Amino acid sequence: MTVTSASMSPACTGCITPIGGSTAAHEESFAARAGVVPKDRDRFNELVVQPRRLVSALGAAFRNDNVRRVELAWGAAIAAEWAHFVALGVFAYEQGGTAAVGIAGLVRLLPAAAVAPFAASLGDRFRRERFLLALTLLGAGALAASAAAASADNRVLVFAFASVVGLSATLIRPALQALLPSLARTPEELIASNGATSTIESLGTLVGPVVAGVLVSLADVATVFALGAAVLVVGAVLLARVKVESRVRLAAETDGGSLRRMIADGFRTVVHEGSARLVVGLIVAQTFVRGCLNVLIVVAAFQIFDGGGAQVGYLTAAIGAGGLIGAIAAMTLRGGRLAAPFGLSLVFWGVPITLMAVRPYFGAAIVLLAIVGAANSFEDVAVFTLLQRLVPNRLLTRVLGLVWGLAMGGVAVGSIAAPAVVRAIGPRPAFVVVGSILPLLAMLTYRKLIAIDRTVAPAPELDLIDRVPLFAPLSIATKEQVAASLVPMSFAAGEVVIQAGDAGDRFYIVGHGELDIDAGGHHTTAHEDDYFGEIALLRDVPRTATVKATVDSNLYALQRTDFLSAVTGHAAAHAAGEAIAETRLKRSTAQPG
Repeated sequence: MTVTSASMSPACTGCITPIGGSTAAHEESFAARAGVVPKDRDRFNELVVQPRRLVSALGAAFRNDNVRRVELAWGAAIAAEWAHFVALGVFAYEQGGTAAVGIAGLVRLLPAAAVAPFAASLGDRFRRERFLLALTLLGAGALAASAAAASADNRVLVFAFASVVGLSATLIRPALQALLPSLARTPEELIASNGATSTIESLGTLVGPVVAGVLVSLADVATVFALGAAVLVVGAVLLARVKVESRVRLAAETDGGSLRRMIADGFRTVVHEGSARLVVGLIVAQTFVRGCLNVLIVVAAFQIFDGGGAQVGYLTAAIGAGGLIGAIAAMTLRGGRLAAPFGLSLVFWGVPITLMAVRPYFGAAIVLLAIVGAANSFEDVAVFTLLQRLVPNRLLTRVLGLVWGLAMGGVAVGSIAAPAVVRAIGPRPAFVVVGSILPLLAMLTYRKLIAIDRTVAPAPELDLIDRVPLFAPLSIATKEQVAASLVPMSFAAGEVVIQAGDAGDRFYIVGHGELDIDAGGHHTTAHEDDYFGEIALLRDVPRTATVKATVDSNLYALQRTDFLSAVTGHAAAHAAGEAIAETRLKRSTAQPG
């Protein structure tokens, strides 16, 4: 991420920035001359949390040429992936019935499950825009080859190329997520870019299956594969024009250990931490049900609703439509309890599948699958935030890599298990059995989930962190880690908190009290919720102002390493800090003296 530099005076580089809306007008004048910036909490937080700003935020992201190209390429990739999923299921069913659908799901996802634990490190070993371009071209080539194989009615080759498509789709996700921070120029752009990525994924999950359903009913699966290849070629053309002008060095780097050791560390963490083991187990169960559902959708279209490929597309698209609604609902999740909502989402994942057997009507199935899609989006947000709370930050990447691999494996196993269930008890009873799995598990583990919420409840200082706009771009989990690291400190009236010329070792938030800030003879006052000390930490310069308590005051201090780990480890938060510094410098240099 690039931040435009303003001309700066060395004397002001380490100035302290108290932020507060309670200062008087004459204090704001002093603040401008002293190089301090009034808090822009409302303006910044509105962009983050106000739904009415969503359209303008996405517009800001798409005004960045590189972000626009990457997001459009991502839309092409996700639509092609889901179109391929529908066409592959139809092709497999026509070739060998329900069993062939299960085998197709297995070969499509098994290679992805094997490489997923390694995927997070690949984006750091290659230039990310080129890596993403290569993956897109790989997917396009595999889809084009699938079209040729389908035209020749060669099931073996169609399945073989399906594994390549699945591998490409799996690796595109982390590559995209790693690239965006190097393209966004402001915190607003990065936040909007991430929002665009999520929205486009839900749209692709909706549009891809619908288009595939129409094409397989009017033409054949080879046409769907060919169209998917063409769409990915367009995405590749867009990615070829992406230019990374400045590269962000990510804070989360490997520790030099082997990939085998990284995976082993993640496995041990999950096995030995009971709460993490439970959550990961439920994730795997949910992905197993998803693999079963992928097969059952094809079975329902052909055997229950007496339809065809078009119905497969429409039923799959219903999940994407529900996902859009669920994504909006997930925005209501805050820093409170998450394990219980996670368990509740599992219930709504399973019950609609069971009801599809009770009410075997196509319109009802569309609605029920939309509920499944909504529950899926809600569950994703809750469970991954919960894992971030449970797993130590230094092990989080490798644990998530392990979870990603297990999830892909769960879908693959579910894909091969569903045909056996259908053969054993029939299509409609199979929906009942598969749909009952997650509600039963949620009931059996509910007490343990409630216990997890009690043990990993947010630190009471989280509200204080939420009121600091510098931390606004951070995830809930990261904010909680920062809140837990705060150290309460008390200062008597007249006691010096920071002395000009000292080394910067802490970041401070005012909990209660009043402090005088003397920056080169210019005075301003810091009150409750104001913060100071970040510039010396970000720029690694001495303090250039003295802060003294004017009344007995309570502060919260964040050690230098904890502050830098949270802020510089998140591109948007780092850029927010730099933006505050740039604003302060511009205001300070604009004043005479």
